[in-house]
Amino acid sequence: MKQVVDYAQGMTVSKFTRFWRNCIQVPAWFMPWKRLRTFFHRLKGVHIGRKVEIGYMVLIDNRRPELITIEDYVTITTMCVVIAHDLSRHFNEGKEIIGEVRIKRGAFIGMNSSIMPGVTIGEGAVVAAGSVVTHDVEPYTIVGGVPAKKIRDYHPARSAPTPDR
Repeated sequence: MKQVVDYAQGMTVSKFTRFWRNCIQVPAWFMPWKRLRTFFHRLKGVHIGRKVEIGYMVLIDNRRPELITIEDYVTITTMCVVIAHDLSRHFNEGKEIIGEVRIKRGAFIGMNSSIMPGVTIGEGAVVAAGSVVTHDVEPYTIVGGVPAKKIRDYHPARSAPTPDR
């Protein structure tokens, strides 16, 4: 759920902690081993399940990483952005949007996608490359575009039809 709050309301993280998270971001971007990339994101405070694969240069929120949960068997490909806060209203209204981001079991996030605050990506969902996800994604759904819209459902338990010869 998203909420609009005054800028930096409840922001109790020290400057040292923010500096530390930014220093951890660099090895998390470029580490050649996926387990170590996941380790560095966990070190920042992101809740990450088992067998999660995070690609190169994935930006996971440094300001509020504790609001991001990535469940088991999720794949986040290269150059994606996952944020739990949005400062687009800061300069005009002095507000920010904060929301918990949840990526459920078995989801796949395509290259260069952005996941905005307050979004839940359902189990087994697929986010197409270059998408901006602003609303929740249902389980076993393929979404794509800016903003991301439903392309179609899929059913992983159903086998593909075989052609008759």
